[in-house]
Amino acid sequence: MAGVNSSLTADDSVLPSHAGPFSPIARQQYAALIWLQSRIFLNGIRTMRGSFELGARILTGFLFFVIAVGPAFGLGFAAWAGVTNGSPLAVAIPLWVLCGVWQVFSALVPALAGQNPDLAHLLRFPVSFSSWILLFLIYGVCTPSTLIGLFWAIGIGIGVTVARPDLFLSTAVTLALLVFFNILLSRTILAWVERWMAQRRTREIFTGIILILALVAQSFNPAFHNYGRRVHGQAAHQGAPKIPAAVWTVQAALPPGLATAALVQPMRHQGSGTLPLVGLGLYIIAIAGLLVLRLRAESRGENLSEAPRTSSPSAHKVRRAPFLDFSGPIAAVFEKDLLYLLRSGPMLYALAAPLVMVFLFGGAMRSGSFGHLRAQYALPLALVWAFLGLTRLVTNNLGGDGQGLYLYFLSPTPLRSVILGKNALHLMLFLLEAVLITGLVIFRFGLPAPSVAGATLAWILFAVPANFAIGNLLSILMPYRMNMSRMRKEPGALGNGLLSTLTQVAVLGIAVLVYLPCAAFDHPWLATPILLALAAVSTFAYLRILANVDRLLQSKQESLLLELARTA
Repeated sequence: MAGVNSSLTADDSVLPSHAGPFSPIARQQYAALIWLQSRIFLNGIRTMRGSFELGARILTGFLFFVIAVGPAFGLGFAAWAGVTNGSPLAVAIPLWVLCGVWQVFSALVPALAGQNPDLAHLLRFPVSFSSWILLFLIYGVCTPSTLIGLFWAIGIGIGVTVARPDLFLSTAVTLALLVFFNILLSRTILAWVERWMAQRRTREIFTGIILILALVAQSFNPAFHNYGRRVHGQAAHQGAPKIPAAVWTVQAALPPGLATAALVQPMRHQGSGTLPLVGLGLYIIAIAGLLVLRLRAESRGENLSEAPRTSSPSAHKVRRAPFLDFSGPIAAVFEKDLLYLLRSGPMLYALAAPLVMVFLFGGAMRSGSFGHLRAQYALPLALVWAFLGLTRLVTNNLGGDGQGLYLYFLSPTPLRSVILGKNALHLMLFLLEAVLITGLVIFRFGLPAPSVAGATLAWILFAVPANFAIGNLLSILMPYRMNMSRMRKEPGALGNGLLSTLTQVAVLGIAVLVYLPCAAFDHPWLATPILLALAAVSTFAYLRILANVDRLLQSKQESLLLELARTA
């Protein structure tokens, strides 16, 4: 360990100002980090929690692989067909799908499986800025969006190469530049969004802009799908669908359009494709400049906290009125967690994401062969997103307290009251999201059938206590320290997140198994009393777990303090 410390904590005089990312001292630091990470990994799997995390990581990686392989074959076939037919539009569509899904996925799930790596601990050591950027990009390559994007880019490259083997070199260079651009763009977006969301006023404006853009996108959904159906009906008579010339001109100036031109020009013998590659390189330089600007401020110790740097003492301080008009520990915990939430950009971002997803997928649910069937059950399907937005809070309700966890064990307040206050806040947030989502669904699809509405209400009465019961258990048995100010990966979050996802799947699966047989035998109303009986069972289980919370927390006190109250 002494060798590691000497490599990482070398004196400033040892680290020359011109030391680059591949200098001898930088290579020693990389070797020290690799050794340190390997020891942390090996020591972590010696515990039951670490072994479970490893299993969850393997299972999650397999799921991402399955998700990536199917579309990779589809995009590869689309690229092959486009090159074979000589259609620039058919070549452009896979590239735009690659870039669009890549950025949307990385933006909507920034904290999933290391989507945004946290390398602030490296600032304690004399690591050069160029080395820090290189490590930031290398850590970012292992994110889900990057791995899926790489699979899809390889599929597109194989499709183009099979159709035109002579274009292998130009295709490889073009896709490599496009992949590098997407890696830089996703890292840059997350870095700047994290900075903006750290400021209270800015994150409120940013959240409002997201919702407005989603609403605008939703307003175009009917026209888009009508246009799609009209084109599909006329395709047999008019050939392949065409897009307006102005739209094609605009997309040609953007990175996916430049990559399309770099592939199409050699394919049609209209040039070597060098000029579009130069344009794509200029985009890469511009995005890299924005990322360097953001990382430079962070490497110099920028503090994203909203706490005032100086406090002016006042002789007479007026105590503000309490947020809640009743006293007691439950109200105090409720207000404290609500204030934490209102000051946390990542948490507000996670709560806004379900509303955005309902907007984006609302129009798509009405199209297709089973559009009417999906619209009929749009309300219960949309309410699933309300649970997903609260998953991190419900299944890790002590994670945001950090070192303040000591106060819970030192105070005479029953720990059951603390958990009850947190669950009360989660219930309020769920009801708020449920009301908003229900309003959107009714506005978009109209009132649901009475049997569907009754079964949905009964399912909510079953799902909420079930989620809270399992969430309280996971919060005690598998806690992790939650970063309330940065959208970063938290150690230990993967196993907790996997179990919480399985919980959502199980709760939804129970509702499906109850409702579908009743609907198949023309007795949909029979599902409501069955779900109400299950709601009574889940409520009883929640109350039993809540009654034993003090005993569970006291028995896990040491592990809780180790995971949550240690210095980050």
